Amino acid sequence: MLVACLQPAAAQTSRDQIEARALYRQANAKAASAVLRASLARQASGFFGDGSFQPGALRTFDGRYRPVPGLRFHAGLHVIEAQDSIDTDSTHLWPVGSLRGFDLGEAGGVGTAALRRFRPRLVKEGSAGTRRDFVEVLTAVDAGPLLLAWLYTSGADAAAGRLSFAPMLLVGPGNEPEEPLRPLDLNQAAVLRLFGKRADDMRTFADTQHLHFDQPAEVARIIDRYNRVAVVK
Repeated sequence: MLVACLQPAAAQTSRDQIEARALYRQANAKAASAVLRASLARQASGFFGDGSFQPGALRTFDGRYRPVPGLRFHAGLHVIEAQDSIDTDSTHLWPVGSLRGFDLGEAGGVGTAALRRFRPRLVKEGSAGTRRDFVEVLTAVDAGPLLLAWLYTSGADAAAGRLSFAPMLLVGPGNEPEEPLRPLDLNQAAVLRLFGKRADDMRTFADTQHLHFDQPAEVARIIDRYNRVAVVK
């Protein structure tokens, strides 16, 4: 029975790796790479941050964690440009779907050097269809019962390939990657609805810790608490 259960997961992992490699090769093929690099060079905005290369790491579909000297994320074009580990004058392009995610900054860093985690997830805004995009994870784990994240391109800005003036806060199942993340209103009623029968427990936790339901970082702490207790049978 265990073997039978593991086979579909292994097959999905294999498909993900094949698709990821194909997307990477397409983006870095001579003609496509030239077009994408020219587009990046024309961008005066749309980068996460100031557009400079920052230390970070790539998380590939073969399970590897690959530190790189520098990378930068263009949220509008949904692509990461990462410096080669040996020749920093050379870069590689990683579109959405080619990575399990990436980390920007350094563990233990502070300020602009603080570690920030980005993962590809399905997102849905209102009546619009779903799409896959990189989101910044705010909760402590990427695959808990609930995941809270920032989306940096939304609405007309996403269609135009621009960084949104204000990021959108999204929430959804962290352990079901094919279930889209959806916008979250920052108020007590909307946040507590996420927790079902544990809503009263989470309200008590928030009150005890003096946490506010209109502050994203504090809502992330409440969700982290829920994720820890929700897996207890």
